[in-house]
Amino acid sequence: MVVVDVMPMEQYLYADLVLPEATYLERYDDLYTVKNAKIPFAALRQPVIDPLYESKPGWWIAKETAKRLGLEEHFQWDTIEDYLDYRLSGLGKTLKEVQASGIVEYDKNPTPYYDLSKPIKFKTRSGKIELYSQTLKDYGFDPMPVYEPIEEVPKGYFRLAYGRSPVHSFARSQNNEILHAYMPENELWINSTVADQLGLVIGEYINLENQDGIQSDKIRLRVTPGIHPESVYMVHGFDQKSPALRLAYKHGASDTYLMSRVKVDPLSGGTGMRVNFVRIIKNGQPIMVSGAVSVVSKFKKTSKNNAPKKRIVVPEATQEVGESDEGC
Repeated sequence: MVVVDVMPMEQYLYADLVLPEATYLERYDDLYTVKNAKIPFAALRQPVIDPLYESKPGWWIAKETAKRLGLEEHFQWDTIEDYLDYRLSGLGKTLKEVQASGIVEYDKNPTPYYDLSKPIKFKTRSGKIELYSQTLKDYGFDPMPVYEPIEEVPKGYFRLAYGRSPVHSFARSQNNEILHAYMPENELWINSTVADQLGLVIGEYINLENQDGIQSDKIRLRVTPGIHPESVYMVHGFDQKSPALRLAYKHGASDTYLMSRVKVDPLSGGTGMRVNFVRIIKNGQPIMVSGAVSVVSKFKKTSKNNAPKKRIVVPEATQEVGESDEGC
């Protein structure tokens, strides 16, 4: 097994051979082209320093690997500069010209805006925008989207949600010294009403266990009214298992390890991973005080009874309305 990466991530622990790649600040990348902009352009990423230590850019690793596999004829250029010069020749530019600006605009393709003075035809059977697709029906799929209810949250569990943070990039930056100082670990968001009933306080550490018995490492609680009582939330990318990631190693909890189930859309193949449920483990024992479902029911009832009355303004009069959906 060969691993190419810029960081000693978990997969490198399985590797027979590690090929350290240069970071984006140390290498050229292929041209970044955007054809569907109002003004199409090609952008160039170029290095600001030479690769450090034994790292090599990805293009060099690919070319040298191909040479050793007898596939050198597919890389008919000696340097990345030769390759980029060839790529830019189609736009009538040279690498030296683009290096000065970093970007080149061109007018080779039409803009993404339709010319409404001409007949518009879409690439469908009818030539129109199709809300009902006969093609999908012919292949045995629903011709229009059909709602399928999601699985209910089991009693005592929460729906596991995850997301990003403006501090980190996926799971790539937790070992960065500066960013680690800003956010060294993730937290578990839990609804404040639920936390009160379960006897949980902000800042304490708990563990999570999913519906298949998989447990997380410890994670600090963040109690907030700003999350649905049926859900808990954490930032993705923490609890790195590679000891070589000195700062990120075993900080926070991993949402990935708790995602033992997925749902796959039969039409597009898209994968949904927010279909896992977790319960809270404190001092080695699951907290099952009434369960999350009873808390949600109480929360909904309280919210409904305390809902502010709607105020509808009519000419020369003001009418008080309770929970009616009429008017505004």
